[in-house]
Amino acid sequence: MGTDFGASALADDYRLADFKLLLPIGPDVRTLVIGTHQPAFLPHLAGELGMIDLVVEPPQDRLQDRTLAAMAALAAPERVRRIGTPEGVYDLVFSDDVAAGRHLRAGGVLCRFLGPEADTTSSGLTPIGRWRAYPDWPAFRVLIPDNPAGFRAAARDLRLYPSRSLTGLIAPFSAGAAARRLPEQGIALYRRDGAEPHPTLLGALRGALAAMGTDAIRETPADHWLLASGRLGPGNPILAFSLDAHGRPQRLIKAARFPGGQHLHGEAEQLDRIEQALGPTEAARIIRPTNSAVVAGRWALAYTYEPTHPFFGIRWRVQSRMRFCLAMADWLAAIGLATRRQPDRTETTARHVAPLQRLVARRILPRKTQHRAEAALEDLERLAPSLPMILEHGDLGIYNTRLTNADGSDFRVLDWGSSTFEGIPLGDLAYLLCSARAPKALARRCLGNYLVGMKIPTGEAPALWFSYLARRWEELDGIRPPVPGDPTSGGGLLLPIEGHVSSFLDRLT
Repeated sequence: MGTDFGASALADDYRLADFKLLLPIGPDVRTLVIGTHQPAFLPHLAGELGMIDLVVEPPQDRLQDRTLAAMAALAAPERVRRIGTPEGVYDLVFSDDVAAGRHLRAGGVLCRFLGPEADTTSSGLTPIGRWRAYPDWPAFRVLIPDNPAGFRAAARDLRLYPSRSLTGLIAPFSAGAAARRLPEQGIALYRRDGAEPHPTLLGALRGALAAMGTDAIRETPADHWLLASGRLGPGNPILAFSLDAHGRPQRLIKAARFPGGQHLHGEAEQLDRIEQALGPTEAARIIRPTNSAVVAGRWALAYTYEPTHPFFGIRWRVQSRMRFCLAMADWLAAIGLATRRQPDRTETTARHVAPLQRLVARRILPRKTQHRAEAALEDLERLAPSLPMILEHGDLGIYNTRLTNADGSDFRVLDWGSSTFEGIPLGDLAYLLCSARAPKALARRCLGNYLVGMKIPTGEAPALWFSYLARRWEELDGIRPPVPGDPTSGGGLLLPIEGHVSSFLDRLT
């Protein structure tokens, strides 16, 4: 079979190897890649495996060369051999064809890439599980177990489908019908009979993070784990949800995408600082891990899954959204007051004024936004000596909150990896109100309540918002570099949010 490297254009996408949790990986794992149309994952796995034999079949093409070049750049090139035929037996085989399992040693694992063709089996192989990719392979966002439990979790508790899509509309009523709309692509894992396999990365994490006694982390079988891939950058962790027999999430593992990353270690330490700064009452709304560990050089955190009521529907629009937004405004004001400090002007300028100066100087904003940013910068420079710094979440969308009461009066907040004690008032709340699609009247009421609670004049709101926006803009530029001619690339993703916030701040009293 000739090699069609159609996915290789995505070879720099870190998500392509996020299924690594399901695999036996390590420096002693001997690997074969043969007869696959999806080799773009290789650069992101080569550094975590032993020797990799890549069977190169003619005709050679430019896409193949780009993938191999990416492998050389991201991993030790001496670990990859380009060969004509397999040599001996292997611990791990990647292929589109289940027959490639014949190259496995006893206990070895085959990772077969699924496609629209009919499924096949091979004697001597025991199925481990199948996962369907959504929205598509190889740059998937989630890998859903190809069984009723996985389909139910995707459709209901985890609500993985866009609520405004046909799949999302079908999902609450029939998880199976929604599953029939999923792409055929994904992976299937098999084990060669006759010996125990190398432990998978997920298996090692489960052993290190499980609590004493009965724990779903330890007891959930491999084919009842759903994987979710962070989308913003290589620092985003891989998420693994354990599902019970009915598809209800029980536990969550957050694992660093690459060995040596310190994001999760920093998040765990930051949570300790936050709890100490806020005290037990305000900190009760923060979701904390139950355990942490370092496995194969990567940090991992374990959580008890916190279910949530939906952020959509008639009840949400009529009742819950108002109560949620007002309660969030009060809580953010309380934690702002609890962590408020007065920095010196040098620190304020470096942290809050300079990013907006840089954004304004680039002159890349739409004309009206540019004028608002310039006016906000003048105010920010004038206010700099008196601007406070507070605890800021940094990514406070409804996707990082849990609605624990259906009426919207109680909530929990997770994912504090982007948080800082050098934040600025208002930014978190303004961003959240956009995420919650708050009507203008409600948003203005929440922002007004917040500013009163923080003892900040309403006239300072635009300067505070643009300071927050400029820092987030630079952060996104670093994660997703801007593309010339595309105003929505990089930090440009925030432009629609800025438009909403501008309408909220207009005539704020």
